[in-house]
Amino acid sequence: MKANNKTTVKTISCEQAIKLIFSYIDDELRGKHRTELEHHLETCRHCFDRVEFEKLLKSRLRRLHVGGSSKRLRQRIDALLGEF
Repeated sequence: MKANNKTTVKTISCEQAIKLIFSYIDDELRGKHRTELEHHLETCRHCFDRVEFEKLLKSRLRRLHVGGSSKRLRQRIDALLGEF
């Protein structure tokens, strides 16, 4: 009988997923955390939509050259995103 080589992916909560989203979008998330988040995004429409929103926002801000903007603007954007 052959051994099962499939790795079990830990299920994470939406709260845990949200904490990983920005690292994921910036392509800084690796290993098991990336795998767990991607698995969560496959099954959670809310978090998937959040990732798509964040990617779109980041892209638009980049086009406006806001990426290296002031700390105050970054705090304002974070506050607005926190309302989502």
